Amino acid sequence: MILAKSRGKLRSLKNYLGLALSVRATISDSKSDFHKEFPYVIPPIYRKLADELLVELHLLSHQKNFKEDLIFAAGLKEIFSKFTSGYKPSEHITKLFDAICNCNGFNPTEIISASEQLVNKVNTFTKEDLNAFISKLNNDNNGKDYYSRINAIGIYKLISEMQSFKDLKEEDINKEIKNVSELLGYQYARVEKDISMYKSNIEKMKQALEIIALNITSK
Repeated sequence: MILAKSRGKLRSLKNYLGLALSVRATISDSKSDFHKEFPYVIPPIYRKLADELLVELHLLSHQKNFKEDLIFAAGLKEIFSKFTSGYKPSEHITKLFDAICNCNGFNPTEIISASEQLVNKVNTFTKEDLNAFISKLNNDNNGKDYYSRINAIGIYKLISEMQSFKDLKEEDINKEIKNVSELLGYQYARVEKDISMYKSNIEKMKQALEIIALNITSK
């Protein structure tokens, strides 16, 4: 009887370890699928972006409380667009985005469509419209409110596209971002930190591209 229980525990442990190992291996599988779909050399300055998005989308695809919505789509498209500025050859940009999405089970066409839908929708929003939109989004997500930095950038994009907020000071913009974050159930401190890091990294990317451009022209 004791031996049977021990064997049962051993099988459970093996199953647990096997599951954990299979999840870790899937990241490698995703990267393998990515390189099959995008068999090109990625310029060093963009390589980190591709790797980070690959890993992040892989992890999100395994989160039960994560749901792909308009804010997530807008955030993903915004991050990719900003950090592939100046990418050459330019005809590889769409292929790169498609490969990053496809290897993790995300539909790139649907992501782009959802991002455009959000931008067009919020363009004429009032603050009341925004609150109603977030309320509906919460209902549609039905408790699936897993947070990622991609959502934070989606919130930033949402607020930035609202015409009624265009003339607000930065501190007032931050208040609106805080409002949306809290309505979605996110900790504003995390959202603020991720948006701040995003802005800082964009600036660093711009500076790096300017240096590269200067080096090329000086030769």
